[in-house]
Amino acid sequence: MGQLNEFALKKTSVNSNELLKWTVMGNGKVEISGSQIAMQESDDSKGIMLVSPEVYGHDVVVRYKVMALTPATVLVALLSVSDNGDSDKVTVPEDYDGSLGLFTKEKENYFFAFKNGPHNVTPFVRKSPEGTTIGSASENRMIAGVYYAIEVGKKQDKLWLSVDGQKLFETTDPEPLKGGHIALRIRGTAGFKAGCLLKDLEISSN
Repeated sequence: MGQLNEFALKKTSVNSNELLKWTVMGNGKVEISGSQIAMQESDDSKGIMLVSPEVYGHDVVVRYKVMALTPATVLVALLSVSDNGDSDKVTVPEDYDGSLGLFTKEKENYFFAFKNGPHNVTPFVRKSPEGTTIGSASENRMIAGVYYAIEVGKKQDKLWLSVDGQKLFETTDPEPLKGGHIALRIRGTAGFKAGCLLKDLEISSN
């Protein structure tokens, strides 16, 4: 049952069995590993993501712990995900292979990339479908094999990213997106596959 948190939003915990019911988009596998969720790309994947079945409000904060299993793994979280326009649905082709372009060019969302050293860029948030970077950090800190506590949030016109309780950046969007779905994505780099472990997911929303 949800409860109010410090953002005056209703907080709900999502356990591994519930997270396993999220929609898988892209090619790979998602399974329970102990009390964790394990995600891994397949050989032909161009990324794999979990998308929430629920739609969350304009204000939303997502907290979870994640460990990259390979150095090549890039970790991403998306907020306010929906088809363009007034729809709150997320539609993809039946043969969708996980390609990033569908979400950066054809869907509305805030795209937070935080373990992206393999791409030689620092953590950032981009607003799609415009693809405009609206906030970024000065350096990369995440490595494979270590659990990190991630927080990505949107409250009114403010957006932020925190890792292990330290805010890496905070920014504003004068024309914030409406509510939408949440997605958690991984992608490999330079031909190496991505894999990660997820646990302790909490979602706070209005």
